Amino acid sequence: MSNVSKTTGQTTGLAEHARNCSPAPKWAALVDDKPIPMPRQLVTAAIIKAQAEIPPDFVLVRDLDSPDDTVLANEETVDLVKGNVFYRLAACDVKPRELCNAPPKLALFVDDRPEVTINPHQTGRSIRELFGFKDDVLLFRDYETPCDESIGLEEAAPFDKGPVYYTRRQHTQLAIIVNNKRFTEAEGAKHHMTGLQIAALVSDAPRNTEVFKLPKKGEPEPVPLDKEICIENCDEFRVVRNNVAGGIIEPTRIERELEKLKQGGCRVDFIQQPFPAAIYRDVPTRPGYRHLQMTDVLVIVPGGYPGQPLDGAYLPEGSPLLGRVAGSPQGLVVADGRRWQLVSYHPHNGGGAPPWNKDKHGLHTYFDEILCWIHRANG
Repeated sequence: MSNVSKTTGQTTGLAEHARNCSPAPKWAALVDDKPIPMPRQLVTAAIIKAQAEIPPDFVLVRDLDSPDDTVLANEETVDLVKGNVFYRLAACDVKPRELCNAPPKLALFVDDRPEVTINPHQTGRSIRELFGFKDDVLLFRDYETPCDESIGLEEAAPFDKGPVYYTRRQHTQLAIIVNNKRFTEAEGAKHHMTGLQIAALVSDAPRNTEVFKLPKKGEPEPVPLDKEICIENCDEFRVVRNNVAGGIIEPTRIERELEKLKQGGCRVDFIQQPFPAAIYRDVPTRPGYRHLQMTDVLVIVPGGYPGQPLDGAYLPEGSPLLGRVAGSPQGLVVADGRRWQLVSYHPHNGGGAPPWNKDKHGLHTYFDEILCWIHRANG
């Protein structure tokens, strides 16, 4: 099905297919409601039975739009154009039947999924509707060679030209503008992006930025770094670097450390405003702790990190853990839309953890200390 090319008009028969493209279209039968590929249009009933794994003590019956279906002898040649829907019947149950002129059931196959009809005169639109596809889906008749045929909405798609099709989604190239530079899907643009992903297109330190969507009219709209938005073609954005006092020495290091935690199922967020900080979400207390089951913990990242160690921790204001965990409650800060109270907890400075080692410790190991700290809260 590769190297797809579009042909114009309909061919007039198998001979024309052989001259222009391929010996014949692909054929398939629906046997006992199962799609069975067929080697060609004309086959014997024995071949159909063999491919459908029908035992010898059963006969093959062509399914018509009538109770009087046609029983086929093993050696009988079957033209799939005259009906490609079959079922098995125990030979001992076969009774004489009169000749039936009812229309045969016809199975169309799209992406290996069958649908049955009695109408051999289809169009590209009617086949899409039969299978529940939208009009923008690309439909191709499948041939034995890569030279397949594209079927437009209004093009005739008669059954005798082949019942096997496949689809391709129509692809529209997406492009956005970030700081007056164009980015396509090949360059990182997506139909759904976070502010962080947009900033990463133009910044080596995307977490140290602010992102704005520039509407056609009106004021720029802030795009939070952690919020995913729908992207439309030609959307325009502005990415502005923040000047954080003290700076963050290794933003990529922070991302790596947080990713280690996230891969293990930890919920952790990083914020830049009003100060750089990690928020460990839903840190569990010890089993059966009566005051609460989990808590968020905020840890500020110092400007000289990782040379300057992580130290201290913040609990939500009013937390029942205040006064029960090690360390004295200190001042309040506002971040992430709520108030936090500092606790003078110093794991790497006499608090039980080894001295800070910038080449070993980080936000990922500090979480271990936070877990121990919360676990040991007084009852």
